[in-house]
Amino acid sequence: MLDNQFREFLEQAGKFTQNAINSRVAKANAAERILGCNLDSVVADDDKMYDSLVELQKHENPKHNPIQNAVRKYYIFKNRKEFPQLRYYKR
Repeated sequence: MLDNQFREFLEQAGKFTQNAINSRVAKANAAERILGCNLDSVVADDDKMYDSLVELQKHENPKHNPIQNAVRKYYIFKNRKEFPQLRYYKR
């Protein structure tokens, strides 16, 4: 994962406090540990992104998914677009 570039991306968005940025970077790193792979490979393939978000659901409260949200922000950083909600994703 490109920690520093991701941090800069979040800073440039202008809608996050420094604590929020630190939290998202930390949660993105946690996602890498849970998934056992680099987020760059996850966000490069939409099917792998979907599978990763489904896997992360098993590790979080379904009403509050901060790790998934951090991975989604990383997807936006790398792909310049949002990943669709899981229920709308078509393989």
